[in-house]
Amino acid sequence: MECAVTTELRVIRCLSYLPRGLREEIVHFAEGRTSGLSEIREIRVRCGMRCSLLYKSEYIPLSCTVSREELDETLYKLCEGSLYAHRENIASGYIPLPFGVRVGVCGLARYEGGGIVGISEAGGLVFRIPGHECAFAEELFAVWESGVGSGMLIYSPPALGKTTALRALAGHIGSGRYPRRVVVVDERCEFTAEDYRGCEVDILRGYKKRQGIEIAVRTLSPEVLMVDELSGEDAAAVPDVARCGIPIIATAHAGSLSELNARGSAHSLTESGIFRVYVGISKRGGGYALSIERSGEI
Repeated sequence: MECAVTTELRVIRCLSYLPRGLREEIVHFAEGRTSGLSEIREIRVRCGMRCSLLYKSEYIPLSCTVSREELDETLYKLCEGSLYAHRENIASGYIPLPFGVRVGVCGLARYEGGGIVGISEAGGLVFRIPGHECAFAEELFAVWESGVGSGMLIYSPPALGKTTALRALAGHIGSGRYPRRVVVVDERCEFTAEDYRGCEVDILRGYKKRQGIEIAVRTLSPEVLMVDELSGEDAAAVPDVARCGIPIIATAHAGSLSELNARGSAHSLTESGIFRVYVGISKRGGGYALSIERSGEI
């Protein structure tokens, strides 16, 4: 299944937040490329310093610089005029946009009582734009179908497409001739309902993972539960879901399964027996490769 919101449309929406000079330079750059805006994966905006794009897998430096006033204005637009309303997200280092884009915020951290309560003197913004197509979506869906009812953990280093894979898999499982009810616990607001028109997919946006998992099980009767970027700290809520007979498909940061096991906080995820299939994503040449292992083979 292809998502309804294309990468190009997401980029166009992101451009509307940017200062005019930077926006025009990015559009001019894209006009000289066959793929246009659709291959932009990141836009990095830095106050008084070099801005850049991640285009496909290459960082492209831009000549336009952004002033303090322009950066503050961009941040103001991202927060819809209210920094206070977004204070918790900003303290966590990002601002979620309604169309599935997350904007990282760099600045000076302010601590109170041992925890971050906010960020001041913002010096940079990173627009992370997810791809709308997953090159290995069909293969991943076939792996899941071969063990329907089993949990699956998808892992890779950052920026190799875990969230894109999860987004595509939700559409495949929640559509077709025999769709299943999928509930996505989307703490960082990277999924959007626009991508799943006509699908059996419900999204709990902005919920902390543990609370979202509990609410999904109690009130939404999912047949499949999805969680992005599951960590060891979140693992405590997962066994209860497994005991309810609900398969979980989750993602985690790791370069390999042994690396995941070596992290004490994440080790409980593989030891729990919740996941029967482990799928690693890696780069191979100009594309991607999947490493598939089943619990009996580990």
